[in-house]
Amino acid sequence: MLKTFQVFNDEAVGRIFLPDGFSYENTFSLHISPFHGRAIAVRRGDFDWISVKGGGWNYGGPHVYLSQKDEELIFGLYPSMSAERELAVSRAIEDFSDDFPKVLYYKRLSDYDLPRKYCCLTDVKFKNGTAVDPCLLYTQVKCPCRVADLMYFTDEKKRIAVEQCCRYWGISSETYLQKFIQTLALRVATLHKHAFINDTLDYGNVTLLAEVIDYEWVTAHGIKLFDGTYGLEIREERKEKELLYGAEVCLQLAALLQREYNLFDIYKEFIDSYATVNPDFVNQSVDVQKMLRREEFII
Repeated sequence: MLKTFQVFNDEAVGRIFLPDGFSYENTFSLHISPFHGRAIAVRRGDFDWISVKGGGWNYGGPHVYLSQKDEELIFGLYPSMSAERELAVSRAIEDFSDDFPKVLYYKRLSDYDLPRKYCCLTDVKFKNGTAVDPCLLYTQVKCPCRVADLMYFTDEKKRIAVEQCCRYWGISSETYLQKFIQTLALRVATLHKHAFINDTLDYGNVTLLAEVIDYEWVTAHGIKLFDGTYGLEIREERKEKELLYGAEVCLQLAALLQREYNLFDIYKEFIDSYATVNPDFVNQSVDVQKMLRREEFII
């Protein structure tokens, strides 16, 4: 946990990239996404945070790891082309809903005078030779912690995190898991209703308030994906897969909270909530109906 905002574990760089409108001395921030240390959250209010993604391994970076397998994959920095797409998808979602995290803006590292030891980051290239053009992305969220973060929490910290979410929803901690399942299902359904499909819905991309975050690979009409397509092929099958992804996130949350759970019960709860928005899809999907009847769990 941090009391001041640091990027690359460096106060000087943190002062450069502090979110707009904040006083450095009065800012409270904390690490999120312990998987890679790439993101930091800055508090504006009880349920008003700015998640800042792209700060390298904040535990002592900068460290840059280029994928040897994928042409355009890097760990520790966030490419501007990803930020541009994530911002575009966020704006498209805002056209039909205010219930999703909002990407505010991004800042390219190359636009600022960085301390000398960080200047090399602006010249980093992918394996295929394309410039990474690293940046920091600023996204408004209600909850700074993701489901995956719970694996690093003590039981007491888990309890505090859940109680904070319950306070937002006005519910008891006993009903938290059910509320999370229902809320995440509604958000997936809302995206599907407007032809958005998320192939990266996992427990590292959903907050403890069931907010769907990280939009760079979300399919959206008119916004080209990084592979040059628009991701509209086999749409129905991909929807079915995302329902499984969503149920799996809920299953992982239950496990991390040491709650008793049943795979089919969680799936049914998820689908029941989803169907309040998209009943036709649920009724017409043979695979979904098989799982609801507990005939088989299809992956």
